[in-house]
Amino acid sequence: MRITVLICEDEPDMRHVIKKVVEEVEGVEVVGEAGDGLQAEKLIEELTPQVVFLDIDMPGKTGLELAREIFDLNPWTFIVFATGFNEFRSEAFDVYAFDYLVKPFKLNRLRQTMTRIKAVIEGKTAGKQVPDLTKPTALPEKTRFFRGNNEYIHLDLDDIIFITREDRKTVIHHTEGVFRITESLASLEKQLQGYHFLRSHKGFIVNLRMVKKIIPFSRENYELVMANTDKKPLMTWENAKKLGIMPNLKY
Repeated sequence: MRITVLICEDEPDMRHVIKKVVEEVEGVEVVGEAGDGLQAEKLIEELTPQVVFLDIDMPGKTGLELAREIFDLNPWTFIVFATGFNEFRSEAFDVYAFDYLVKPFKLNRLRQTMTRIKAVIEGKTAGKQVPDLTKPTALPEKTRFFRGNNEYIHLDLDDIIFITREDRKTVIHHTEGVFRITESLASLEKQLQGYHFLRSHKGFIVNLRMVKKIIPFSRENYELVMANTDKKPLMTWENAKKLGIMPNLKY
């Protein structure tokens, strides 16, 4: 399995160190390097890497600004901050960073982070079966129209798997296909209240009846194994805790 990495760091020597260490992990390939935020923004859209290493303080755009853009393009991206600023740790995890490394960090710490990302991608982390998280609903409306670019799409709510953001668009993953719509996740969250849906994460609304298993993903998040798709939306620790499940899986 090939795992693609982009390194966004304004110090050439540090880019070289990160590249050398992460490529020691089998199957990992650094597909691009950026020395400033604007170049990084362009490469993120062009290369769609699975993993992005970000410095906080870069010319053009900061690492935190880039992380927010990455999130809107592909919320499954593994974001790792490698920075000399310890004080931005909280903001980094607010944008769902996988890890936060403070310079000077030990090379083995960097290697461990990349190895853990590989284990998550390959599905080698232990998960937990999910109990029935929903109750039967008596609501009569089980279908709804959603507005696309030039049309309205009529969908059965029971057949929606999850909803997310991809390439700055709202996307419904459904048992009959993938549908791009114009409404925001915040608007849909309100519309779907009372049904068996949960805003599991800033970037995802999930159909709880489709959740099969929950797997540790990062320090603050979990992956959800869903029925009818190999995509794995994310759930925050706080939302898992609200559902009363897996209090012992946080690491």
